[in-house]
Amino acid sequence: MDLFFGAPKGATSSQQTVSIRVEARGRARKDNSASGPLPAPRRTRTASTSPDRTAREAGIYRTHDSRSRRRRQQVQHDVRAERRATQRSVAQRASRQLLTSVGSAMSSRDSVIVNANREHVGSLPSSPRPRKPTARIRSVKPSARISPQRDSSSMAGTPSPAHEIGRCFSVPARGDPVSAADLPSLSDQNADKAVVSSADAVRQSEAQYEDFFRWDGTEARIESIELHLPATGASEVFSLLAPKSHERELEPRDEYLPVNDLMATVHAIATYLVHSPPFYHTVCGDKEHGIMRCLERARNRRCGGDFVHSVRDFNRLLDDERDADHVHPAYAKSAIPSDLAVHVIEQVYNRIVAPTVDMLRQYKAFSNNVYGEILPTLISEFIERTDISHESVFLDLGCGIGNVVLQVAAQTGCSATGVEIMEVPASFANRQALEFERRMRLYRMEHGPVRICHADFCESSDVQLLLPTADVVLVNNYAFDSTLNQNLLQIFLDLKEGTKIISLKPFVTPDYKISARNIYSPESIMSVRRYPYWSKCVSWTDNGGEYFVQTIDRSRVKAFLAKRGMI
Repeated sequence: MDLFFGAPKGATSSQQTVSIRVEARGRARKDNSASGPLPAPRRTRTASTSPDRTAREAGIYRTHDSRSRRRRQQVQHDVRAERRATQRSVAQRASRQLLTSVGSAMSSRDSVIVNANREHVGSLPSSPRPRKPTARIRSVKPSARISPQRDSSSMAGTPSPAHEIGRCFSVPARGDPVSAADLPSLSDQNADKAVVSSADAVRQSEAQYEDFFRWDGTEARIESIELHLPATGASEVFSLLAPKSHERELEPRDEYLPVNDLMATVHAIATYLVHSPPFYHTVCGDKEHGIMRCLERARNRRCGGDFVHSVRDFNRLLDDERDADHVHPAYAKSAIPSDLAVHVIEQVYNRIVAPTVDMLRQYKAFSNNVYGEILPTLISEFIERTDISHESVFLDLGCGIGNVVLQVAAQTGCSATGVEIMEVPASFANRQALEFERRMRLYRMEHGPVRICHADFCESSDVQLLLPTADVVLVNNYAFDSTLNQNLLQIFLDLKEGTKIISLKPFVTPDYKISARNIYSPESIMSVRRYPYWSKCVSWTDNGGEYFVQTIDRSRVKAFLAKRGMI
């Protein structure tokens, strides 16, 4: 039987299939009318119903759907990228406008930038800064601040306009003389006025403050008081006001309290900076009639007259000890106590960063530039864990505002360098380094050389020069993506044997094993140890976590190759 009977010559397979079905139905009707129903015909495969053809057609449709889906996804991605670029450009424009509009009395001082050879390369004038209506000063406990007398019109420092990326700022090493090439602003006869006082910090948001003490009818109201400091002729004006919300909140915010700041400074001077047992006993040792006890009693009772009288007694005693040449550190020269170093760092932060801390929140969420601070408690643990000494070289990749760099330089006396790519934190780090050096001089404390670089640490030539000499490298890679972490691994190939790398996420897993497959990977030259940290050690969470210390150790790779006769 010719199944294709009736199909035109040269018909396509689909036409032939239709012809098959038509002829089959026609014959079935004829046979049914003659001899009853026929059994169902056996289904036969034809070219049009072959599994291979069906699969190919289905694959074509799937490919078409996949391409359409990819095109839609690409269009959506392009739209999102354009939106992000627009938002980023708006944020950068706002940041530049804010940087140029924000300033202080330090606008009369220039922010000095020097290169790696400490050659003066330019100055950056600050701009006048509008008042910020907030009493909030710092997200950590408040502490004291030091500076000699300052013009009453001066205000706390703010970041200078962004300096050119790739440039570095340096302050002298501990004990080194200060030259005009290093810090021209310090060579000025009025350089003492560049130090920001407690009263300056409060003056920026004076509307949010009120009287802390009560004054009786016979006492004149006093808003600030002068506290003498260890350096000859040095003093700082402390405000006697307090934030208005201090007493009203059940859980007060972390705010700057000048009275507590002053008392912490008195305690630090008596404990660490004056080598005189009678002086210490008079200030801190006598728990009933000592100056610290009198200050605490006056603060708790809100008695302004008694508080002012106790501060003046302290000033008189400190002047007598200075005349007797007893004002020098009461600790070993190369071992500054951690709480004293932290006290100075927090003072620097409260004057330079805290008044305009909102500027640090101008970053892209979930990016490599997410900002977060490592707090002093964890920094001290890093120092102890990695055995940083005054002979070490410390490098902080992504230093932010430079708090870690300053604390390491103060606490150990080592050479400390920070590299930061973001514009606003780098400007703050620049200002903090200047304020840090001046305050350390007023306390008559030595410190290691500090260097702040505004650069991309993956591209900076300064980083490439420093890496082979570094003893400890800190990388807060908590928010870094895998690409940046891989780039850092390539950078670490230049580190010398025994260099320690501190990170918040591991560059190599603790169970990493060398094999023929990974012998030439950067991870193979590292050994790693995991350590926990507890609550209130980082700024982005109150919970604990863990950090990792990787050590450059190429001996395992050499042993692996030697065992297989490859070297």
